[in-house]
Amino acid sequence: MGRTVPTFTMVLQQEMEGWSKFRRGLRQEDQDALDDLFRAARLQLAGSAYAARPVPFESMVMSMMVMQHRRIQELQKTVTVLTGARGAYAIPLLQEVPPVSVKVVEENDAEAENPRLAL
Repeated sequence: MGRTVPTFTMVLQQEMEGWSKFRRGLRQEDQDALDDLFRAARLQLAGSAYAARPVPFESMVMSMMVMQHRRIQELQKTVTVLTGARGAYAIPLLQEVPPVSVKVVEENDAEAENPRLAL
């Protein structure tokens, strides 16, 4: 009959299995770090499934990047509290980069250059 579309959980598991040889070649602490990255991707399953990207690994990497950025922000807050510096960033360069506004565009919107996002 018809083909069943795999859930993103299944896709993530297949991707993790595909990286198993790479993982085995890493030192133990690096294996733990890789496991943390895949755990971050697993925490964002709903967003990844909703995005429905043609290449699922893109959603996985974006989830990993979001988690890494959250950790950086937490560390910046901790450094700010510990040093007593009010409003200062741990990385001054971030103050120089203007924020980017992203607008989600419907797929049938002819005005957008990219059918998914407009900056």
